[in-house]
Amino acid sequence: MMTLREELRKVNREYQEYFKWKFPDVRYDQTKEHKTKEEFLKSVGRKTLNSFLEWEKTPEYANLVALYLQTKIMDDIYEIYEVVREKALTGDDKAVKLLLQLNKEINGIVKANAEMRKQQEEEDEDDELII
Repeated sequence: MMTLREELRKVNREYQEYFKWKFPDVRYDQTKEHKTKEEFLKSVGRKTLNSFLEWEKTPEYANLVALYLQTKIMDDIYEIYEVVREKALTGDDKAVKLLLQLNKEINGIVKANAEMRKQQEEEDEDDELII
């Protein structure tokens, strides 16, 4: 399973920069000020966003956005977990049920990821076989 950073490394530099410009929280250095459209275009040596807007219609871009959203959702799940946990610890019956349900969902995600990693490792081992 590839991370967003790993997948971003596979695209050309201009598209990487565009993605980071469009989704500024992806940038490693959060202290840098966000570029204006004109500043961005100048930095990549383009006059318009046309080629980037066309790239947005590709499966490659869709995959990057899905990975980006996946990280945002995981952040949200963590925040929800903390709120529900606090309420459950105070005895809120609905929160206790929701916490147990969240626990089940999180365990399912962990199990699915472990199975995916195991399958990937097996595929990697198969690739190294010499017949």
